Amino acid sequence: MYWICFGDSAKGCLAMARKAMEPSLNVEQILALSDDYSQGDIRDVTDRAARVDILTPWHGDPELDDKWQAEYQARHWATLEQLDEVDEAVIWYAGGNALEQCGLRYVVGRLYRKHIPVWVVEVDWVPVQEFSKATPIDRNAGVWGIVSDSRLMNAVFRLMPQFMLRRYAARIDRRSREARQKASPRAGMVYYSTVGEAEPEILPYFYKRRRQLTETEQAALLTEWTRMQEENTPLRAMVNGKVQSVPEDYYDETILSCVPEEESRAAMTVGKALAKLAETGNRVSDMLIFSRIRALGAAGQLEIVQDGATYRDMTICKIRG
Repeated sequence: MYWICFGDSAKGCLAMARKAMEPSLNVEQILALSDDYSQGDIRDVTDRAARVDILTPWHGDPELDDKWQAEYQARHWATLEQLDEVDEAVIWYAGGNALEQCGLRYVVGRLYRKHIPVWVVEVDWVPVQEFSKATPIDRNAGVWGIVSDSRLMNAVFRLMPQFMLRRYAARIDRRSREARQKASPRAGMVYYSTVGEAEPEILPYFYKRRRQLTETEQAALLTEWTRMQEENTPLRAMVNGKVQSVPEDYYDETILSCVPEEESRAAMTVGKALAKLAETGNRVSDMLIFSRIRALGAAGQLEIVQDGATYRDMTICKIRG
């Protein structure tokens, strides 16, 4: 059996929680695909040249070296090849984001063609009282690291002892859960729009609710994936709760609404747009927003006051009258 998820954050959570669910499962049996199939050309997601700019969109960032990016890509392609070794799969996904919804359809379609049994675990709503029932999970294994949008804070994190990093991460988890609970439209419920958002302690709650997909369900997901491949639009997004093919300017209206009147760093607009889009069920990458800011600037819909290699260095504002 293999667990399949999307992204390093999801794999990290599952790796910590696995012993509480499947004690015999090794970390090597957790396969995390790093590519984002909600973006770019998906006619053949094994085409490295077609996927490289989506898989590693940060190549212009001077803080990231080429070796790290090459290793990141290599890890993804190796994981993609490992799908051929899968004899039974448990796919972890959230319903509230296009990345995991597209990934689900691709993986199910690929395994369906080989008649592989597929189970799914959907991470979504959980009652608050479940957190008091959850068994604490040992988070002390391995080396921890925290990355933020602040270069100064990142330098502080690198110098911080491991026990302090763990305490800090636990506090952030708690605050994040409390914020989600307050913002939830359902009283006494917490919602996760990605697997990586969930605390490891609560994952067994969702795992107990896993179910095996029928052949009809697998075939339907393959059909949806094939349709999106044929449409092959630049983006796929959550539209009225369903993943749909959309044009490249689909998020532009939201992005423009976050551009300030006065000059400020593009990072502020990126952060606001990410939060605003998350409210609509669309979890997109910061680099997608940044690429659209560049496109909107080139089209004269916002002003790039000072250009920069990253959104931390660029400054922008609304078009001045």
